[in-house]
Amino acid sequence: MTMQTKRHFLKTVSMATMLLAAPEICTAQDTPWSDIGFDRLLVANTDGDSLAVRFRNGQRYDASNLQRLNWLWRDWRDADAQSPIDPLLFVDLALIQTRMSLDFGQPKAILINSGFRTARRNATIPNAARNSQHVAGRACDFNIVGVSPPLVVGYAESYGIHGLGRYADFTHIDVGPSGRRWTG
Repeated sequence: MTMQTKRHFLKTVSMATMLLAAPEICTAQDTPWSDIGFDRLLVANTDGDSLAVRFRNGQRYDASNLQRLNWLWRDWRDADAQSPIDPLLFVDLALIQTRMSLDFGQPKAILINSGFRTARRNATIPNAARNSQHVAGRACDFNIVGVSPPLVVGYAESYGIHGLGRYADFTHIDVGPSGRRWTG
């Protein structure tokens, strides 16, 4: 087994262990804020909509609140088109938001610049991937209010986020294939 293969194996085993333990970990620790935690989000989009919602109760997703998040993630620039959003994206965002809020000692809201995109609108965005995870409902371009994008990228990187894009004025994360990194 080569060194690269050993590293990949160890990373895979550690991630699998973390994922198996995550539901207990994520529900065991709470925060001082009712709107922020490993099972909830404090989030707004650039169309002016905002939401504070618990999307998971224990190990079960709350279907009604996932619908509310799907609406917030809609492509409001293309006739309010919406699609189901992969709940794992919400889990990743809640992890980043919660850890940053705890580290900063105050709630840190998420501002969504781009969530779901229709294929038609995605085609109009310069340099957007044709097979964008946004079109599949598996991506988010966002800011943490009051935090620089490079710091947000650092947090996302430390949690092994699958797809991670570094941009000057926002961060992209997605739950597509693992290990993708880029700078835009």
